Amino acid sequence: MNNITQGLIAAGHQVQVISVNTPKHFVDINSLPAWYREQTNIKFGFIDTEVKIFAALQNLLFSNRSYNLSRFEDKDFEQLIIDSLKETDYDIVLLESVFLKSYVPVIRAYSKAKVVLRAHNVEFMIWERMAEQERAFLRKQYLKILAKRFKREEQQCLNSFDAICAITENDKKIYQNLGCTIPIEVIPSGPDVHKMTDAVDNSALEYPSVFHIGALDWLPNREGLTWFLDNVWNTISKEFPELKFYIAGRGDASWLDASKYTNVVFLGEITDAADFIMSKAIMVVPLFSGSGMRIKIIEGMMLGKAIVSTGIGVEGINAENGYDILLADTATEFSNHLRHLVMDKDLFDRIAQNAQIKAQTHYSHKVLTNKLSRFLDSI
Repeated sequence: MNNITQGLIAAGHQVQVISVNTPKHFVDINSLPAWYREQTNIKFGFIDTEVKIFAALQNLLFSNRSYNLSRFEDKDFEQLIIDSLKETDYDIVLLESVFLKSYVPVIRAYSKAKVVLRAHNVEFMIWERMAEQERAFLRKQYLKILAKRFKREEQQCLNSFDAICAITENDKKIYQNLGCTIPIEVIPSGPDVHKMTDAVDNSALEYPSVFHIGALDWLPNREGLTWFLDNVWNTISKEFPELKFYIAGRGDASWLDASKYTNVVFLGEITDAADFIMSKAIMVVPLFSGSGMRIKIIEGMMLGKAIVSTGIGVEGINAENGYDILLADTATEFSNHLRHLVMDKDLFDRIAQNAQIKAQTHYSHKVLTNKLSRFLDSI
């Protein structure tokens, strides 16, 4: 979202950021650089989005609403939006994710601005896929209910916007199949290509090494990492006793006991993601649920990493199996790819170099921002 904000400002647009502040990802506005606060006139509205067991149970038994979505509905945040709309005559209100859909009627009531949804994921698919992977019966049924309710509300709101920016072609097709009739454009996400490629420095590369970086409190990441550690790393670490697996990312990782595994180095939240990625060799993305697009894969490609990912992990990304990425959906495939990358430095270099060229060609931050600007102008 920050890359989009900075890209639009660099393209000459006036941008104001109004952000939800949550207990999970709380930001003190005074901790932000002064230039950023001035540039964006950022405002925060606090919403307590913590999952509460009683509220979740009450929702399950006495409502047909999506509990995931209803947690983001807040009168104080609504008033913050109203006040901002009264202060400024906006042309576009860009909503970052469907979780803010409940504020569309308020925006309509207080502004003539076009309302555009930038859909980071087809959200209900994340829950459908988690339900498919779940083995515990009761939890599986609960996830199915969450997915069904989310799908209904996500489908019902699609045509309430003036336009939608989808992250992937697959997401666009899903929305259209759900009855979306408004303008919809595929505009991928990407990091700042110049910032990323200027930072490339392989002098500190630890080869061979394996790493994963991502939000550790996001259920699909937790699910995938647990599977990888139990089904892949336990095998590979025996074959290569000197090989290390580094895990980095913010969020609650109390579920992860790195001491149970050989040569697993848990780093938690790190200061500089680019520095961390540059220092390691083989990125693994064991994702079995989720939707949208994994920006960390694009970052890894731009920084010249060899990446092993599931098919779901690489959805929406222009990558070719065996050329600039290696795909694996089973423990055997993951193990074989890792084995080859560890033993064959030429293979590692070839995959990594091809990935870097592909990312720089297709995911330039300037190209993506210009595409978004043209789409916003068109509506």
